[in-house]
Amino acid sequence: MNKKNLKNRVLTGMVGGSLLLFSTLNEWSYLIVFVIIIFLSSREYYKILSENGFNPNYNLGVFLSVIIFISSFLYASRESLIGIHFVLIPILPLVCLSALYSSKNKETISNVSVTFFGILYISLSISLLNFIVFTGSEYNSVFLIATLLFLWTSESAAYLGGTLFGRKKLFESVSPMKTWEGVLFGLLANIILSYYIWKYLLIKTFLFWLGLSLIVLISGVFGDLFESLLKRNFNMKDSGNKLPGHGGFLDRFDSFFFVIPYVYFYLKIINQLT
Repeated sequence: MNKKNLKNRVLTGMVGGSLLLFSTLNEWSYLIVFVIIIFLSSREYYKILSENGFNPNYNLGVFLSVIIFISSFLYASRESLIGIHFVLIPILPLVCLSALYSSKNKETISNVSVTFFGILYISLSISLLNFIVFTGSEYNSVFLIATLLFLWTSESAAYLGGTLFGRKKLFESVSPMKTWEGVLFGLLANIILSYYIWKYLLIKTFLFWLGLSLIVLISGVFGDLFESLLKRNFNMKDSGNKLPGHGGFLDRFDSFFFVIPYVYFYLKIINQLT
C-alpha cells in the first residue's frame, strides 16, 4: 500500500470511526447512521451483481433492507405493533413475486436468491443490533461501542502485525495478504483492550470482555474473508470508492455484518447463564 493510500485510509478511519462512535450516543442518531450504512451497503451489493450478469430486484432489495432495520428499531425501542414480525413474514413472497416482472425469467431462481441473500447478509444481521442496544425499551450502546472498538483494534493490529511479520498465509486462495501472524497481533491487542474496558467500565467480568473480544475477532476474520471471496469471484479489488483508502461500504463493514449475529447470541447466552 502506497503512502498516499495509507494516509487516506488512516484519515478516513479516524473521521468515520469518530462519527460512528458519536452517533451511537443517541438512539435517533444511531438510527439515522445505520439506515445510511444499510442503504449504501445494499446499493453496492446489488450494483456489483447487476454489473456481473445477475438481475436482482435492486429497488425492492434496498427498500426491504432499510424497512427491516427501521421496523426492528421501532419494535425493540417501543415495542411497537409495527414490529419486525410483520415485515419478515412477507419478504420471501414479495421477492418471489417481483420475479414475475423481470425481463430475464430464465434466471428466476438465481435472481431471487441473490436478492434475498442481500437482505439476509446485510439487513437482517445489522437489525440484530436493535436487540443489543435496547433492553426493556431503554437505549444503551455500551456493547455496540465495545464491539466496534474490538473490531477496529483487532483489524488495525492484524494489519500492522501482518505487514511487519506476516509469513504464514491464513487463506491464500481467498486473501493472500492475511496472515496468521496478523491474527495473533489482533488477538493480543484485543486481550489488552479487554482489560482496559473492564477496568474502565467496572461492569461485567474480565472474562466476559475477553470472551466478547474473541467472538469479535474470529467472526470478523471470517466476515472479511467472505467479502474477499465475493470480490475475487467477480475479479474486483474494492466494492466501491466512496471511502478513500477503504474502498466501499461493503469493504468497510464486511466484518461487522458477520460479527453482530455472533455478538447477539453471545450476549443472550451469557444472560441466560448468569
